[in-house]
Amino acid sequence: MNIFLYRHIARLVRQFFLMSTISLFCYSGHAPAQSTEVQELKLEIEALKKRVQELQSTNCVKAPGLKKRKVTGNPWRALEVNLSKADVISLLGKPGKIDKWKTGEAWYFPNSKGGEVDFDANDKVTGWLEP
Repeated sequence: MNIFLYRHIARLVRQFFLMSTISLFCYSGHAPAQSTEVQELKLEIEALKKRVQELQSTNCVKAPGLKKRKVTGNPWRALEVNLSKADVISLLGKPGKIDKWKTGEAWYFPNSKGGEVDFDANDKVTGWLEP
């Protein structure tokens, strides 16, 4: 996954939440102007999510039936969007650290450089950063 794209998405999400908070607490009388900006940010976030999925599908080795076959080489290259947690554990082992949110969670795999796998609320892979 392109690290710059991941950082851009994270920045847009932070901006979205900041603008939402500001519009709720400070500018409640000016909601129509703020809602247009928020809607534009939502559309941009969705477009970026689709682009990330496209990039991941072209950069990853497809591994259907992952549990049934042995992956050789770099196991990070066998990751793909929508894999289950069990598939990730079979590829990378158990994570060293887990951060959980209402919308998903992130698993961290510490080694000399580190790595991260992100999951949605349905426990499916949404993205990753290779070590």
